[in-house]
Amino acid sequence: MKTKIFLVALFLVAISSSIFAQSDYETVQNFKRQHKQITETIKNAVSPDDCNIIEEKINNLRNEFEGNKALLDKALYPDNFESSFEKIESAFQSKRTDLAQINILTTQVGTLQEQVLVLNQKNEELMKRISDLTLKSEKDQADIANLKKLVSQLRGNINQRDLLVRDLVDSLLVEFIKSPQEMTQKERRVIITKINKGNLFNNIKRTIEDNIRFTNVTQMTADDFSKMKKQQRNFDKVWKQIGPRLSSVYLKEKNKKLEISQIDTLFVQWNNQMNNEIWRSIHSLFMEKNINLISFNNSNQFVEKVCSFIDEQIKDLDVKSTDESEEIFHTFTDSVYFKTVEKKWIPVLLENNMMTQTEKDLIDGKINEWKNEMTPSYAYLGFIIVGVIIIAAVLYAYKKTKKASSKPVTS
Repeated sequence: MKTKIFLVALFLVAISSSIFAQSDYETVQNFKRQHKQITETIKNAVSPDDCNIIEEKINNLRNEFEGNKALLDKALYPDNFESSFEKIESAFQSKRTDLAQINILTTQVGTLQEQVLVLNQKNEELMKRISDLTLKSEKDQADIANLKKLVSQLRGNINQRDLLVRDLVDSLLVEFIKSPQEMTQKERRVIITKINKGNLFNNIKRTIEDNIRFTNVTQMTADDFSKMKKQQRNFDKVWKQIGPRLSSVYLKEKNKKLEISQIDTLFVQWNNQMNNEIWRSIHSLFMEKNINLISFNNSNQFVEKVCSFIDEQIKDLDVKSTDESEEIFHTFTDSVYFKTVEKKWIPVLLENNMMTQTEKDLIDGKINEWKNEMTPSYAYLGFIIVGVIIIAAVLYAYKKTKKASSKPVTS
């Protein structure tokens, strides 16, 4: 009888131990599962409200398993109860900071968008007034002064608006940098909301189009083009960083992908427009001084046309008068090329890879050749002058000698 009782007791102890062991296992697994869920929730959080919910879940998890701390310290080795919470709390605080910054940027985007709209309206009015004045057949001094003032105001407005749009793009770039390459649906929605709120695509397109229009309605200097080139280059660089990411955000929206492609094209058009205007401006400098160069729109053509013009002038040295040849030479070199083209425009061409140093050297070499071909005429004139002086001296000496020899000899 005692044996039976002992066996029953032993059996009950075994079952009890098994139940307790199973209960401990389930406790540990339950903790790990909830801990992992919270970790994933932190990664996917996209708003301050999400952070509030996560914070509550972390507190609930701690309260629920506080009584099992000793068990979890052993089961989570090499981690323990406290270190496991330190990990999720650190990740949580980092996420909360990022989202707070994004929230601030989103608010700024709304403000920037309002400022951009105001400047767009002002720029449109200025463009129209400048266009009307430019088309006016007769301009008095007041019209010219007003036109310069409007152009200066428009240039300032466009620069200010461009900076605001760059801020919009930069704020989006910050968000892309912080987001993983493969974004969740929530992360995509946040970025799409921000893009829509900032009217990003339209503002970028409007910025580029206005800059293109500005080059058409105003007379830009070499310094103006240098600044705009740098601006376009920097803006295009930033766009190339976010463009591919935007394509992944709008993976299934064909109209948005089309807009992204249109912006890519506009950046190319903006650059081409500046290049064309730079070459046109250089050509006009020669034409204003009656140097009839054939038009050109790239460095190869520029070098070719300049060299052809100089070759023609060298060939005509025997046909044209010396005065005419000299006038053309000095007008080309001193009044146009060295004074303005080489000094102001060539640096813009070189810094923007629109011309190579080798091509510039070719032009310099051709001008030196022209100068050397002009030298014989100068030397010939010098020889004539020297010859006249020598002949005059000989005649003078001859007359003096003859006069002396013709005097009567006195005894």
